[in-house]
Amino acid sequence: MKIFFGIDGCHAGWIVVSCDSDLCFKSCWVKSIQETIDYIRGATLTLIDIPIGLKDGKQPGNFGRRACDVKAREILGKRAFSVFPAPQREALKAETWEEANSINKKICGRGLSKQTGGIMKKIAGVDFILISDMSLQSRLRETHPEVCFWSLNNRQIMKHPKKPEQGLDERLGVLARLSQNANEFYKRIRSQHKVKDVRSDDIVDAMAAALTASLSDRYGIQTLPQTPEIDSHGLRMEIVFTNFEELE
Repeated sequence: MKIFFGIDGCHAGWIVVSCDSDLCFKSCWVKSIQETIDYIRGATLTLIDIPIGLKDGKQPGNFGRRACDVKAREILGKRAFSVFPAPQREALKAETWEEANSINKKICGRGLSKQTGGIMKKIAGVDFILISDMSLQSRLRETHPEVCFWSLNNRQIMKHPKKPEQGLDERLGVLARLSQNANEFYKRIRSQHKVKDVRSDDIVDAMAAALTASLSDRYGIQTLPQTPEIDSHGLRMEIVFTNFEELE
């Protein structure tokens, strides 16, 4: 049986949601990055909300903003702020946001948001694992929750921010139109984890990634940009989403 995963970062580590070929959500775990990678190795496709492929100073002109981040911000309109520009790879060595910000500015002339600074260790962990095992990239690909919802919602951006109840309900409504057990699954997972460890939007974002992965097996995948850039280690810099809306 084919199985698909969606992964989103949370305070306790990584929240991992599985979805089957019938668009039914199955299970959820909170794991470290190494446990997560070990667990999803047998999956058909896993989509993760974390930058994969980074600009650095090893290739001439290969610094600055990733094209996939720019394209995602373009299509998301008023939700564009949810796409945090990825750091230069050299900034991953920093111990603090201030140091990373300084390194990034020195290399490409742009600083880093505090939000990006907050997930630097997660970015570094995924980067290290993928560089160590390049075969993983065929089954572990980058997505972005708001790009997923845009695609799942007939290519219309969400009207409300995701954290308030109105925004959460809006996104759960999109998932429930496609998966018959989305609401039940969300309520069960919400009851199993403390909010300080896993926020409600972490659960919904991981569900969107898992559902997108499952739908892409039927309808195919598109990437932002259409022809992804390749970083100095050979990793694709892309944000993927399902193509199903065009074929319905």
